[in-house]
Amino acid sequence: SKSHRLPLGQPRRFAMKASVFAAFAALARVVVVGAGWVDPLGAVVQLLGELTTKILKEGEDEAKAYKEFVDWCHETSANGDFALKSASDQKEQLEAKVAELTSNAQVATTKIEEHAASVASAQGELKDATEVRKKEAADFAASEGELTDAMKTLERAIAILEREVAKNPAASLAQVDAAGAAKTLQALSAVLDAAALSGSDQQTLMSLAQQHDQVEDSELEAPGAKAYKSQSGSIVDVLEDIKEKAEAQLADLRKAEVTAKHNFEMVEQSLSDQIKADTTGLEAEKSAKAAAEEAKAEATGDLQRVVESLSNSQKSLHAAQSSCMETAADHEATVAAR
Repeated sequence: SKSHRLPLGQPRRFAMKASVFAAFAALARVVVVGAGWVDPLGAVVQLLGELTTKILKEGEDEAKAYKEFVDWCHETSANGDFALKSASDQKEQLEAKVAELTSNAQVATTKIEEHAASVASAQGELKDATEVRKKEAADFAASEGELTDAMKTLERAIAILEREVAKNPAASLAQVDAAGAAKTLQALSAVLDAAALSGSDQQTLMSLAQQHDQVEDSELEAPGAKAYKSQSGSIVDVLEDIKEKAEAQLADLRKAEVTAKHNFEMVEQSLSDQIKADTTGLEAEKSAKAAAEEAKAEATGDLQRVVESLSNSQKSLHAAQSSCMETAADHEATVAAR
């Protein structure tokens, strides 16, 4: 900027005065020195004309240079203003972008926390539901096994009684079958307890067994076929009734197991889908956060460079304007002195 300044001002005025003094000094030499006579007035007029021509030529050159300098000042000022406006606009855009990316990163962080909490909650619910289901399955297996064993025992007891009734022997039938029935019912009582059958049914069976024992002890001869058949028939009827109830209980148990299993599978599927969706959302938000932070870092760097460029442009424009104003003042002083 300093290179565009013209050599104007006070030194120019001193140069003009020196030219005048030099002209008079030359005139004096012409008057005093020489063989012939010289007209002093004509010499002075000639020198003043030459000096005027020189001063006018210098003024024209200075005016031309000054005009070029003024044009440069105008162009520099316009370019500087445009650069400042562009840098300011870019600065505002980058600041808005940094703020937006900061907000995006914060939103992504919040969503990451929400997805993570949802995944943890669903995983906890699924774990609890799985534990409950395992216990339900274990209870079902135990109950089913007990009922199945009880039904098998009932079937064996019924088969024994029906087979012995069909034989219908005399004394040996009462002795063997009464004892066999009692032992069968006593062995069955533990199974019936475990199978959660009603106490009244068990009491009925044990009462029938005791009746068989009393018959065996009180009579010297074997009971008649009709009496034994009646007792045996009563036992078979009770066992058949108990078997039907056990079958119904087993059917209800299996139905409840199917329902419980289905309900668990529905819950499991729902929670698994939720975990999958939240996990996908979690990964997406992590990627979004990383992208926002990366873009923010880049925008922040660009903003710093724009701020530095803006500051430098402001300094350069201020320096150019100061130089232009100073040169303009010098030019005005030179023109006034001329």
